[in-house]
Amino acid sequence: MRRAFRQGSDNALPAIQRIERSAATAGLQMRVLLHDLLSADIDDPEQWRALMERLREVLPQLADAPPAARRLDDVLRYIPLLAPHAEAVGNDTAPMMSVATSIQRAKGETHAASLILECLDSRGRKYDVHETLALVAQSKDVADAPVTVRKAAQLLFVGATRPTHLLGFAAHRNRIEPHLGALQARGWLVRSVSHER
Repeated sequence: MRRAFRQGSDNALPAIQRIERSAATAGLQMRVLLHDLLSADIDDPEQWRALMERLREVLPQLADAPPAARRLDDVLRYIPLLAPHAEAVGNDTAPMMSVATSIQRAKGETHAASLILECLDSRGRKYDVHETLALVAQSKDVADAPVTVRKAAQLLFVGATRPTHLLGFAAHRNRIEPHLGALQARGWLVRSVSHER
């Protein structure tokens, strides 16, 4: 938001700590709006549009300058929770989002959570997650690893830096078992998943 506003205006938005709190000011309006954004059902297009209209009204008052409308439109547009490439899974009491994609496609994006699934490298010889986690568990330098493991580690680094809250790795029990103790000692939470119900 700050970047979009700054690119279309000579003035910048004030820091949140500096926004006024007194009644009938743009600062108080912004504080109330921030509260509403955090607590409202913003997956409803009409609710989103109403909140964004309030934001459009208060932003120029906060910075004493009008923002560039086109630049702001890009930032404030409504995007549905379930994108066309995603599908909801689970039951009514525990909805979850499932988006299958590749690490290469995720470059430059951020996500709340990511699960990186183990697979064979491009030559079909080594398992990427297990090989890379072995380096982490043994505190080994990636530079000393074989080229195929270094490439896998670089790719996994991209995937591991996408989530903001939760990162999970899925690897076959037999391949990761020798490293579980070291990973748990580093604070990793390890869960065994079985296909049996």
